[in-house]
Amino acid sequence: MPERSAASSYDVGAQRFQRSVPKIGAEPDLAGPWSMVNQSNSKRKAVSEMFILPEHMRPTVTHNDYTDLEIPVIDVSALFDPPQHDEKVMEGLVAQVRDACLHWGFFQIVNHGIPEELLERFHGQGKQFFALPFAEKMKVARQQGQYTGYGHATVKKGDVRPWSEGFYFANDGSTAEFAKKLWPEDTNDDFLNSYSEYNEKVQGLSECLMRIIVDGLDVDPAYFETFSKHAGGLLRWNFYPACPEPQKTLGLKPHTDFNLLTVLHQGDVGGLQIEKDGKWIPVRPRPGALAVNIGDTLQVLTNGKYKSVPHQAVVNATQSRISSAYFYEALPSTVIVPHPDLVDENNPLQYEPFTGEAYRVYKQTQFLNTLEHFVRKKPDAE
Repeated sequence: MPERSAASSYDVGAQRFQRSVPKIGAEPDLAGPWSMVNQSNSKRKAVSEMFILPEHMRPTVTHNDYTDLEIPVIDVSALFDPPQHDEKVMEGLVAQVRDACLHWGFFQIVNHGIPEELLERFHGQGKQFFALPFAEKMKVARQQGQYTGYGHATVKKGDVRPWSEGFYFANDGSTAEFAKKLWPEDTNDDFLNSYSEYNEKVQGLSECLMRIIVDGLDVDPAYFETFSKHAGGLLRWNFYPACPEPQKTLGLKPHTDFNLLTVLHQGDVGGLQIEKDGKWIPVRPRPGALAVNIGDTLQVLTNGKYKSVPHQAVVNATQSRISSAYFYEALPSTVIVPHPDLVDENNPLQYEPFTGEAYRVYKQTQFLNTLEHFVRKKPDAE
């Protein structure tokens, strides 16, 4: 296959488009976190109307209604001990990941190189944070226009609130500032150390997974380095309190992720569900396993070959749940354009070019099916 430079690939992609990147309006006014509106009625036996979804949007499958239809579970130990594995083992791993990306958009991985002790330690720090009084958590509230801090997934004022809270981290120094506001200096080292260790491990894992995913496309992998070379991550704790009426609300409404790929530690309580063939499939928690899913950015880079699958979080009446999601993403200023070798007469270009920054702003106005805004319109018939 002839080599392509990143610059020539962008030139080729740009020439195919007749319209500029869609203009995005100002960020919407976001609603406050779960505790802000629920702290006074968290022990009631009924859910506030602020959290009640219309009947057609309510969950239809409970958090632990598992079936034989489950997302693939893949052993990725070959990534971390290559001398012990021959070429056929690596080819088999690439094939398994490719099949999961093509048919599921989701898979779980085991033997991924992140110690279970670290997973539990970071998980425990989350428990400590969400157990803090509401006023303490608000010291690190996520501010308008910022990605880090205490809050929840994108919800505009006036929308039904999710039965959840969140805490967003970025590797930009803000986490250390949060720690100073939350805990005494002699105790916040545990928080910072567990975050730093986990962030480093999960970013390295994401880089390895990205290479395996790209290998399965059978195209020149150099093109994807434009997007992964300077990729970073946004880490989020999700907290889903026990809910007196779980059948009326959701911890997180159906959505797709904006990024290249997401690595999720979902804990030992069920709640994650993915959409498969029009049905919601609960993802069974597995000790030490991590869930991985394709994001919208990677769907666009593959010109729709790999799909970013809708998923949601349901809640239950007896157990709270904490999960940790790592969003591996390209730089916000990077223009997202499909790989030229994945565009031809049989697979025409599907999306207008856009930056990650523009996409994330628009996602705050349309949480599900965000990519529909960037679908390339067919040229007028001549």
